[in-house]
Amino acid sequence: MHCITLVLRGVGALEVCIHGDRIREVRVRVGVDGVRDNVVNSISDVLLRYITGLIGPQEIIDYLELGPGLLGLAQVAMLSIPRGRVATYAQLARLLNTSPRAIGKLASANRLPIIVPCHRVIKSDGSLGGYSSGDVEVKMRLLEMEGVRIVNGKVPRQYLVDDVTLTRNFRELLSHASRSMTI
Repeated sequence: MHCITLVLRGVGALEVCIHGDRIREVRVRVGVDGVRDNVVNSISDVLLRYITGLIGPQEIIDYLELGPGLLGLAQVAMLSIPRGRVATYAQLARLLNTSPRAIGKLASANRLPIIVPCHRVIKSDGSLGGYSSGDVEVKMRLLEMEGVRIVNGKVPRQYLVDDVTLTRNFRELLSHASRSMTI
């Protein structure tokens, strides 16, 4: 397994671990700032373009090692939330026919934070909820980096993705993913 480090100003460092041609794990280290030269390869280039919003989830999903079963489906659902938008735990629960609490547990089990954007999943009342890296401040910064405003600790409803768009995106991404990998 090979790991590379990517640094996001104001957020921290991402240690991205690659096995074969798939991203297996992402670790978030909070509070690191600055720019560091890294090993340049196709995966790091794709990652940077995805994180900065230049490409979408269809271009990154082939590089990801998603979890098995429901975790993998939840990761595809999180990837289906457009940049600059959020979805609630309840929305994802309806999409996957499970409970909001189960979605929270699946999001906390996400080994690919930032890339699989569990930071885009919030509570129904607009509050942020938890974050898999353990630091909700990182979740807030990531949302703000993507253009989502947070007012008094809550995301205004205008940033909530509608169920039709979420379902359409999920089906398209799941169809794309199922052609090249096992979930």
